Amino acid sequence: MLENLQNTDAVYWNRLKKDDPQALGFLYDKYVDKLFFSALRTTDNRELAKDAVQEVFIELWNYRHGINYVQYSQSYLVKVLQSILIKKLKKENSVQHYELEDCYISPEESIENILISNDADTEKKYRLKHALSNLSNRQKQLLQLHFNEGLSYEQIAEKLSINYQSVNNLAFRTILRLRRLMYVFIYLCFMNIH
Repeated sequence: MLENLQNTDAVYWNRLKKDDPQALGFLYDKYVDKLFFSALRTTDNRELAKDAVQEVFIELWNYRHGINYVQYSQSYLVKVLQSILIKKLKKENSVQHYELEDCYISPEESIENILISNDADTEKKYRLKHALSNLSNRQKQLLQLHFNEGLSYEQIAEKLSINYQSVNNLAFRTILRLRRLMYVFIYLCFMNIH
């Protein structure tokens, strides 16, 4: 099945190189949502995420003749997306522009609520980082390949030279362990407060 998906994509990559805009449309339709969700793991700014995804396909079209063989389409597109996002985020951080509406706090929102929300986000990130540090190297590798590089379980199985069911089982155990570690951490923090 994985081979059929790769072969289908390979046909469209070849057609793209031959200036076929329908091939770009196929790749866009197939991967735009996945790329958007991948972008949202890097930035909370939905507009920046949308712009970056659009830029991926613009770059694909502009540089289509220089694209070499693409074995894993989603992984390739995620890498292009990450490169674009990094450039955009660096540019955004160096410019540091503030708009009036960004500085305005609505009457329904108090400074206290904003600070509490920021503290909760910071605590969630800390809990996740702590939980991730307690995973095995193999579990961390699986998460890296799936969430950061955008590989499917089939692609991970192929890349790690293990069978699909083993990857599926490892993914299930990894997510289950993460949940347990995060709940244990929340419980311990709650016990320390009281």
